[in-house]
Amino acid sequence: MNSMMNKWRVLTLAAALVPVLGMNGALAAEKGKAYFNGKTVEWIVASAPGGGHDFWGRLVSATMQWYLPGSQFVVKNRPGAGHMIGANLIYNAKPNGRTLGNFTTGLIYSSLQKTKGIRFDLAKMSWLGKVSSERRVLSVAANSPMKTFADVLNAKRVLKFSASGVGSNTFTESFLIGTAFNIPFRIITGYSSAQAALALMRTELDVLIGGEDSAQSYVRAGHLKTVMMVGGSGPGIVNGANLAKTPLAKSVVKLMGSLGELSRIMGGPPNIPADRLKALRTAFNQSMGDKKLQALATRAKRGMKPATGEDVQKMVVKLMNQPPEVLSMLEKLATVKIDSISHTGPVTKTKRGGRQIFIKRAGQEVFAKVSGSRTKVTVGGKKAKRKAIKVGMTCTFKYPRPNAEATNVDCK
Repeated sequence: MNSMMNKWRVLTLAAALVPVLGMNGALAAEKGKAYFNGKTVEWIVASAPGGGHDFWGRLVSATMQWYLPGSQFVVKNRPGAGHMIGANLIYNAKPNGRTLGNFTTGLIYSSLQKTKGIRFDLAKMSWLGKVSSERRVLSVAANSPMKTFADVLNAKRVLKFSASGVGSNTFTESFLIGTAFNIPFRIITGYSSAQAALALMRTELDVLIGGEDSAQSYVRAGHLKTVMMVGGSGPGIVNGANLAKTPLAKSVVKLMGSLGELSRIMGGPPNIPADRLKALRTAFNQSMGDKKLQALATRAKRGMKPATGEDVQKMVVKLMNQPPEVLSMLEKLATVKIDSISHTGPVTKTKRGGRQIFIKRAGQEVFAKVSGSRTKVTVGGKKAKRKAIKVGMTCTFKYPRPNAEATNVDCK
């Protein structure tokens, strides 16, 4: 009898706790929401103004501000090092919920490679959620003699793949696809997506790999033709998964497909207090359902496929667990050699603390982009910071082409 009574008491207590726990969750969200009243939240976009990351960062932060009454969200663009600078700033901010932001999912590649300069652990971040999915696609120029992905696979010459820079998402995925599908290729760096589309039309380049949304804007303009997609297909577009025959190709396609599902990720540093994180996640989820936000995204031809912060956390942890053959392949990226040229001339000006250095050569002014982590800078034969380069010095750039990121800048 006593056993029966004890069991009944336990069941009664458990039943009573269910609404209390639910109430505690709601109370935590309300407490967190109240915290942001009168507070300024800094939203870091890890790219330059313009483009998809900037579009979503500004739109989502402005909408979240609406769902956190009394708060003020201020957007700051912190581009550089393939979004690494912005991600480092977000991760290492005070965990008070007042520094948030967004950056490329491609930093998962960098994390797997243990790229120099990373000061974050994506598995530990306080994720708000993701906005969309963006399948990865391979495109050629609309006027290219290559009309299908089969033409790319059967190329009789070395194809020039475009990348914005060493270590960038486009660089990594060009290497992955080229190697996994045994395509004869070399990677040409220094092109933004807009520059790459025009370079393809001029036959300077042959292939561009990137996000579906970005590619479609150039397809609609008549500049590009998409011939392969990872995780889908369409008229004249084959699904790369159907052509992956080797274990390596299958692993690469699976990795790229998973990254495509995880697009436009947004979060903050680890250890944000639970009530504030709950309030932020609630405001993010409300933003994803906001009719005005959805209308603006539709008008900009930006697709949406949102997910919660909890789901993003699970997806990131899963992506960080890759098979040995993929990890080995990513390690090989560090040994990839990029064709370079050298230009020498007097420095005419510098911009943004030495992030751009201009020299005069052959009667024309050219510049090099100088990365704080990837560009080796020397002044007078000694290692130096880029801000040490001054007007009047004579510098030699080693880079893939004028106006691209330099691997070396040597000044005297």
